[in-house]
Amino acid sequence: MTLLPGTETPGHDNWGNYRFQEGSVVGYVPVHWVKIGTGDNGLQVNELSILKYSAFTREATANSNGYFIPRCFIDGGETQMGYFVDKYQTSKNPWGTGFVASSIKNGLPISAHPDHNPIADLTACATNIYGEAINAVHARDGENGLVNPDSNWFTCSRFIYVNLAMLSMAHGQAAKSTINCAWYDPAGSINYPKGNNNSALGDRDDLSVTYISDGYSNCGKTGSGTPFAKTTHNGQNCGIADLNGNMYEISIGVTSNGTDYFVAKESTAMKDFTAGNSAVTDHWGAAGIAANMEVFEIPYMENSVAKCMGSGANQVLSEELSGNGAVLRSLGMPKDGNGRSDVGTNQFGKDYLYEYQTKDELCVISGLNWSHGSYAGVWSSSWNNSRANSNGSISFRAACYPVKRRDSASY
Repeated sequence: MTLLPGTETPGHDNWGNYRFQEGSVVGYVPVHWVKIGTGDNGLQVNELSILKYSAFTREATANSNGYFIPRCFIDGGETQMGYFVDKYQTSKNPWGTGFVASSIKNGLPISAHPDHNPIADLTACATNIYGEAINAVHARDGENGLVNPDSNWFTCSRFIYVNLAMLSMAHGQAAKSTINCAWYDPAGSINYPKGNNNSALGDRDDLSVTYISDGYSNCGKTGSGTPFAKTTHNGQNCGIADLNGNMYEISIGVTSNGTDYFVAKESTAMKDFTAGNSAVTDHWGAAGIAANMEVFEIPYMENSVAKCMGSGANQVLSEELSGNGAVLRSLGMPKDGNGRSDVGTNQFGKDYLYEYQTKDELCVISGLNWSHGSYAGVWSSSWNNSRANSNGSISFRAACYPVKRRDSASY
């Protein structure tokens, strides 16, 4: 990673942004504590409190006050000090003698389909299926577009998407004006990031937001939304773009074998997942599930049913510090069936939750695409897709954790 002008300057357009060696621009999110409001724990129902990691010196003290470390910071059995995540959806980028998936502004977003910037055009990828996203990101730190078997990059986990959604919600709740949050709505009706979701290269809730076409249907170029700050997770130019619409995004860390749901163990490292369905390192298949995942339950899940996040004044996310409730929260799922409804709530953007009862080789996708209107958003997810699917509106982004220097405690 190299610094950009303003990376270390609070308030700068590049604050917290870095550039990787092949050109990808990423945002850095440091580890922090989160508390979910229940109405009885010092916070209003569904209010989020986020504190710097330095606020507590011991996890037990944080827990006793209702705070937890988001699951995205627990990886490989360790607490990670932060994560880097692509600022933009990936696009095809020449690297050496090959091609890699990079996070570059105004790129043509890669899809898992031969008709739309196909993922198979990347050197590391052989077919246009969702599972190839893992191979694609493992090539970012490889040579000439080839997979690096020891790559530090991984396809963005569902845990990270949920953390960005939490940060967005907390930012909107704390904002007082549009000065530091361009999408802020004092009425609370559309107080969330905007995006390309109205089938006309714009946002259904804010007609001032427009995108540049990438030449396919109503898909936009990566990060081409204007005003740009309205399309980022924090309403600032330094934020992560296009989490609301434009393209669905493949999200690892959770799957199903057709009978049960499985989530990655805390001891599992996201970077170690491979793209197949037979090896012990694979994200899909019996061997990989047995080695890297553990079962959990979604007791209210229905078959092929479209619900929305939120239901009246009900609490949506679990405040539990461990157990099944904590797993559901880490995946952006309601704590129980009362946390979703046919219409949703403005607080959660009326974001879409497409339910499905245990699909084999489940591949969860986040954010929705250019045609879903108000149902698209940072909380949206679909549980009705598989590893071998192919679709022109499905893309991905990459992430990685800071790497400790060899023989050193520093990064």
